[in-house]
Amino acid sequence: MIISALNKKKQVNLEKDGIFRVIDTGELTAAENMALDSIILELREENLIPDTIRFLSFKPHSALVGQFQSVEKEIRGSFCRQNGIDINRRVTGGGGLYWDTKDVGWEIFALRSGIFKTKNIESFYKIFCSAVSDGINCFGINSNFRPRNDIEVDGKKISGSGGTSIKEAFMFQGTLLVDLNIDMMLRALRIPVEKLRYKEVNSLKERVTWLSRELGYCPSREEIIKKILEGFANSLGINYYRGELTDIERQMLIKKLPYFKSSSYINKIKDKKSYYFLTSFSKSQKKVIKCSVNMDIKRKIIRNLYLSGDFFLYPKRVLNDIESRLKNIPADKDIFKKEIHDFFRNYPVQINGISEDDLSDAVNACIDKINFKKYGIPLKYFNDIFLVKSGFSDKNKIEIFLLPYCSKLPGCKFRKKDGCTICGKCTTGDAAGIAEKYNVKTVTILSYENLRDTLKNLKKSGVKYFGGSCCESFYIKHKEDFERIGLSGILLNIENKTCYDLGREAVAHEGKFEGFTDLKLDLMEKIFKILT
Repeated sequence: MIISALNKKKQVNLEKDGIFRVIDTGELTAAENMALDSIILELREENLIPDTIRFLSFKPHSALVGQFQSVEKEIRGSFCRQNGIDINRRVTGGGGLYWDTKDVGWEIFALRSGIFKTKNIESFYKIFCSAVSDGINCFGINSNFRPRNDIEVDGKKISGSGGTSIKEAFMFQGTLLVDLNIDMMLRALRIPVEKLRYKEVNSLKERVTWLSRELGYCPSREEIIKKILEGFANSLGINYYRGELTDIERQMLIKKLPYFKSSSYINKIKDKKSYYFLTSFSKSQKKVIKCSVNMDIKRKIIRNLYLSGDFFLYPKRVLNDIESRLKNIPADKDIFKKEIHDFFRNYPVQINGISEDDLSDAVNACIDKINFKKYGIPLKYFNDIFLVKSGFSDKNKIEIFLLPYCSKLPGCKFRKKDGCTICGKCTTGDAAGIAEKYNVKTVTILSYENLRDTLKNLKKSGVKYFGGSCCESFYIKHKEDFERIGLSGILLNIENKTCYDLGREAVAHEGKFEGFTDLKLDLMEKIFKILT
């Protein structure tokens, strides 16, 4: 219900009656919006303003990091600057966000002891997202709250949310995607798409939707606000009146804006080594699952994950639902196993094509990579290490190292046979020199059949652990073959374009690939220091 007329004397005590001030601050810069978030929350804690619902938008379009994130790690700064995209930092936690100019934000400022009677920000996810969902559905679409903090339409995210608090006051906020330029979003944020195949990028695009896409037209800003307010009133049982910023809010905005514009605020987090994208591959019954997680290595928390692969899945939306569920969870195998089990047990329909164990194996392989840090391996190499039938431990000792023939020059007389003159013209000679320093013999692998036979013979001869180099694509394709042979080992990724990147894998399989790759010598040296 709208309360049309209230005098200023009553406004500070309106929260007792469940009456909210509603303000629409329109299109502001990122710095102005972030400053107002801080100001309104602070003033609500001091009881100088009433409970408030704010609607906001951004102009120009903006890329925002969470309160505890590094701009360099989350946002492509040069792309944003070239395309006039504001960069700033939210007062709330969470991940990077891209705001198009037509997107509409919604925020609630109130006291924990007020009408919602809760001390836990987590509990607000369902309360407020369900209310906004009710409002969105006034447009005639079917949206729903999806744990942990999304609103979805047919499995696609249309709104995300989050919150923060100071003392007894809290702010809870969300973004309604209205008319999103998703290609701009993928380039502005450091979403891990650089190495994704075309079909994986398209799959990523299918994770989100926006209001104009669902409706077939772009509703006006006022119409959107009206519908969301209907959802708040009906779902939360609150009354409201249309207001505006008070004099003290405007004065504080003038005072605080320079800080929220400053580099000292925007770039205050310099921990480039905390957040990192880790990838893993699990393969069973000719089904490959690629798991990409955004992990806070320092705090051992998986912020979010992305699943892709060549598996069949029904219902189709289940992938989006489980990705939404598995966010901001400690990187603990037991916790993830329980979350995945609960998801499967409580899902309203039977899930076909992928199992609990499939997902657990994929996530566990990423969690296992945290162990690399203990041995001093740089984060940049975490995704270049592939393990075969074993975890990573300095108790494993490399007894022989396998080199791919494609790392030798095409014109080299040793290209198609074992051996090397160490002429210095390719990285094979350098790799052989490193291996020799650690008393490890090298063998050149000439084809897949040669690799298979070599591993079988090594196992028969009593070798317990091998090392080698191969490209990621080769490892994925033959992961089951490596495991079937049963010899434990470690494989290191290679540089440059591979036969798979060039569509020449069939030729390479026969040992006839004429391309040329480089080995990761620095990584090889580090691994040899640990595993010899």
